Amino acid sequence: MAIDSLIGKLKYVMTESPDKMLSLYVNTDMRNPDQQGEEWKIALKTGFRRLKEYLSASDPEEEKSLVRIMERVYQYIDGLGKEMPRSLVFFASGEGGIWETIELQVPVETRFYWEETAVLDQLEHLREQYPSTAFILTQQNEVKIIETVLGKIEGVEHYQYDVINESWKPQDVSESSASMDEDAAKAHVEENQKRLYKRLASNLDQKAASHKWERLVIAGDKETADILDHHMNKPIDRIIQKNLLNENEHKVIEELLKEA
Repeated sequence: MAIDSLIGKLKYVMTESPDKMLSLYVNTDMRNPDQQGEEWKIALKTGFRRLKEYLSASDPEEEKSLVRIMERVYQYIDGLGKEMPRSLVFFASGEGGIWETIELQVPVETRFYWEETAVLDQLEHLREQYPSTAFILTQQNEVKIIETVLGKIEGVEHYQYDVINESWKPQDVSESSASMDEDAAKAHVEENQKRLYKRLASNLDQKAASHKWERLVIAGDKETADILDHHMNKPIDRIIQKNLLNENEHKVIEELLKEA
């Protein structure tokens, strides 16, 4: 997974004087009552000012390096416009060519570090707290798989049951079911629900192994969730009885993370 590769890479990076690495965690969560006035901008500005003042007195060369990084951080944030995540994480060095940005949909504590190595403690803690999770949304003859790491959507797959060929297919290519009357198609699925979802369970097991899912959460009606739970080898961590298949994926993950 990308985040694991990044953590692994940064663990072995060490800068050489006069270069240093900035590890910056910024809580930009506008849903936080303490952030209604975009207080995070003030915290970012204040943190940079204090660090700059310290370096100005202790090492002017490091101060120059920090200024270059600051400019790049502000440019990145400006580029986001109104599409702000709940948190931002930066790892950057002035001369060593390190520039890594992470947009998170989970909160962090705003922290500044200026050291020879990346400070990864908070990111590693979040990685444990929010593992690789597949959210399986079910609704009659449709299934949506939303893969997340650290609460961030890594991929979305939408499947529809092709009644004619009796197979689960990506929604955009499942056209043959249109040749059957919609009510007849739904009736067919209801009558054969156990067999259809047993087949889906096998497909999900294969995906769980190949994608290395650490957790599995099913949101849908209890009957289909129980069928998947009974027939899958991969343990299901949570079953949530909510119909969310047609909702916005980001809002779905935000809601399910509270319950999962």
